[in-house]
Amino acid sequence: MNTTDESRAERPLAGRNGAAKVSAFFALAALAFLANFATGIAWLNPGVFVALAMLCAVAAIPTGHIARFRGRRLDGEGRGLALAGILTGWLTLFVCLLALLAFLGLVAGLAVLVDNT
Repeated sequence: MNTTDESRAERPLAGRNGAAKVSAFFALAALAFLANFATGIAWLNPGVFVALAMLCAVAAIPTGHIARFRGRRLDGEGRGLALAGILTGWLTLFVCLLALLAFLGLVAGLAVLVDNT
């Protein structure tokens, strides 16, 4: 085993790539905000939880791209974690936008029903 393999085995996941850790943190925070709907606490004020999830997702995407770029210079360190942050950020943003469109459709449908009566 050469020295690069030994040093790679000793390094923690994304050890020097701090942007990958930040991207993963924001992606997990976005998922945590959406997971609060399963516990019931988010139903007290759902707009706040969806907005916070969107904010975290929007923060996870660019930091993930920065981490992927840094990972190229750091011999691939943290690139997988950064990719997970990017994908989770985009998927969370997509789910939040679908929830927002569903809410707007509900409000528009109720407005049509009220106008017809």
